[in-house]
Amino acid sequence: MALMQVYNENPEDEPVFMLKIERDEPPLQKFHYKPLSDPRNFRILYIEPGAPGSRICGSLHESRLGDGVTYLALSYVWGSPQIVAYVMVENCYSLVTENLYAALQHLRSEQEPLYIWIDQICINQEDQEERSQQVMLMQEIFSKSVQVLCWLGKDTQPYEEGLLYILKLLAHTNYLDAQLDDNLVGRVVEFTNSHDVDEILPSLSALYENRWFLRSWTFQEAVCNSDTGIITSFVGITLEILISFTQLLMENDTIRLLLPLSYESYRATRQLMVMSQYRTSNQDQKLLQLAHSTRDRGATDLRDRLYSLISIAASNDQQAFTPHYGHSTARVYTEFASSVIQESNRLDILEYIGSPVGDLGESDLKDLPSWVPDWSLGWFPLLSSTALAKPYAASKVPDKVGEIQESELIAYGMKADKISTIASESYWPGPDQSEIECLAQAFRTIEEITEMVSLSNLSIIVSEKQQTSRIILKEQQGWCEALIDSQLRKEGSDKEKLLAQVALYIDVLNHRLVGQGRLIPKECLTDPEVQESFSTIHRQFERMTHAGRNFCTTKAGRLGWASKRAMEGDIVALLYGSTVPILLRPRQDGKYECLEACYIHGMMDGEVVEEEMIANGIPDDEMEDETKWKQYAPMERFVIV
Repeated sequence: MALMQVYNENPEDEPVFMLKIERDEPPLQKFHYKPLSDPRNFRILYIEPGAPGSRICGSLHESRLGDGVTYLALSYVWGSPQIVAYVMVENCYSLVTENLYAALQHLRSEQEPLYIWIDQICINQEDQEERSQQVMLMQEIFSKSVQVLCWLGKDTQPYEEGLLYILKLLAHTNYLDAQLDDNLVGRVVEFTNSHDVDEILPSLSALYENRWFLRSWTFQEAVCNSDTGIITSFVGITLEILISFTQLLMENDTIRLLLPLSYESYRATRQLMVMSQYRTSNQDQKLLQLAHSTRDRGATDLRDRLYSLISIAASNDQQAFTPHYGHSTARVYTEFASSVIQESNRLDILEYIGSPVGDLGESDLKDLPSWVPDWSLGWFPLLSSTALAKPYAASKVPDKVGEIQESELIAYGMKADKISTIASESYWPGPDQSEIECLAQAFRTIEEITEMVSLSNLSIIVSEKQQTSRIILKEQQGWCEALIDSQLRKEGSDKEKLLAQVALYIDVLNHRLVGQGRLIPKECLTDPEVQESFSTIHRQFERMTHAGRNFCTTKAGRLGWASKRAMEGDIVALLYGSTVPILLRPRQDGKYECLEACYIHGMMDGEVVEEEMIANGIPDDEMEDETKWKQYAPMERFVIV
């Protein structure tokens, strides 16, 4: 028996698949699901023993969570939506994707039956109501399984050298239990240098580039169960080992420079670090924070960017926002944003609006309101107050939040400033650029910034005779702090060291920067303190520009950074209920489009609101009186569409 693909006349329609029955085989019928007898029940697939390559046969058994039934759970990527294989379920055929079929062939035993939960077979994917109900059970299904098996696919030969290196390094250094100190780093370097790094490196990059690490559903599937293993066609490894190796790789500069992964790999390593955080956390997680933490991940069904996380979110989020596969993606995202605003009585969700970055494409959700984050897009939030010891407090009035009327957000606050200029060039090192070339690009950006800024604390002096550009920073809280401000606010940050690095950076620029293409002498770059200082500043350059932001100035002469979409005349608004400034673009009908959050130096801690309050007559000794804030605070109305 074989599958024949027959296309509809309309090329945009889904392909239709038919079974071609050989003469010596009896006709087969498609498997039809029986409705579950209770919404809390789920199905387990029983797979009969069989020889490798033979037909996969089994049956579905309805069970209730908590009944003590023993089963495995499979985490995998569906792969191409083209249906290319089938399995036999209760003497009827059920179509499956090629990747799942390969996993079942690999897992099926010749002697023992296999009891396993697989979403593609155990959920009736054509029943929207059942899908919506089963989504809410995912956390329990995976946490109560004996083990979660993460299938990376059948074509995993490119990963072999990398996985073997990880396992051998573990045997040599025991990095699972060892403290990350100079001794461990030395042993890792010694072991790695005794191997062929040119073979290990591309294999590790290929491993991290596997799609499993960046799919929405695989996140919750992997964090729910402490016994989670990664399997390939030739070797297996526990998720704990891979996460520990990734932490070793990402938390030490020496090891990271020894094994520089591809750029695509770093998205996966970042997600493994996030996965580690949630696997060890006992606290209820807000759905908004989960969606933010997993924004690198993608889903074929864009609604699953949120639905895949509901069952591991806090219970009050599950009650306020429930899955409905009958709703459009734009409606799902809008309902989620509305539920967050209503439940929190804040506008913090505006921090998560952003432009697409990287290779994740433009939004197809044209009917999405501008104040609703598009979770289908990759984006790097630079202003989230999460993990900051000193959170932003730009608006200063925490309990005055607007309302939602149909698809419009009615917000209150004040127009604090307007965008004047946006830098045209951003620092972003290419994969083959040397350190000298990276510095040259960074300095070109710095020179453009200094030319466009008309601030009292920033000036540029050009000596034509010496062809020397010197940046003089009278106050260190200028554009450098606009770069490192979030680092200064982080829990446990060494503020004195960071500010000392800024001072050294400025000193080097003042005395070592030589014009047009000729840069800092090489002997200066070999100084460890200078190297560390430049690394700190340029890492923030890289982070900001890769996230789609550029330096900007405002009409009032402030310096900051904002979306590349920002234009002259865009409003810098302080909306009550949001901790950061929000860029709004006026429309001809008097309403506003929300662009995204921005950083404006000298505005992030309520300075502008305080100035306005003083101008309105509030005495200094009553500045902290909340009743006075509510009485004197500016209260403009913004209708955001």
